[in-house]
Amino acid sequence: MKGFIISVMLLFAVGLLQGQESAPGVSSAFSRGTEVQAAQPEVKVFPNPVHNRRFTVETGNALIREIRITNIAGSQIYLKKFSVPVQRFEITTDNIPDGVYLLRVSNSGNTAKTVKLLVSNPK
Repeated sequence: MKGFIISVMLLFAVGLLQGQESAPGVSSAFSRGTEVQAAQPEVKVFPNPVHNRRFTVETGNALIREIRITNIAGSQIYLKKFSVPVQRFEITTDNIPDGVYLLRVSNSGNTAKTVKLLVSNPK
């Protein structure tokens, strides 16, 4: 019986670590055994894929504090921190090689959203 209870508790813990799905646009974090809901910011990236050496990042209701682009290996390619947060920002990709990247947008509410970015500049 004791082994069965331990097995059930282990399966429950694995389920928590795998990040059970929550409501769309809402991520969950655990603090002292209670679930806390944190809304992810609405982020628009256009055009995506990037073809003309520039793209725009825009948030709906939050202000952008930081934009970070990393490659798939995790190396930072681009970082822009704003001393005065903005709602919209245009980025040029002249120094960014073609490829797939992760674009992380942090907002003034200390939440962030990561989206996939495809860069394919004309030759």
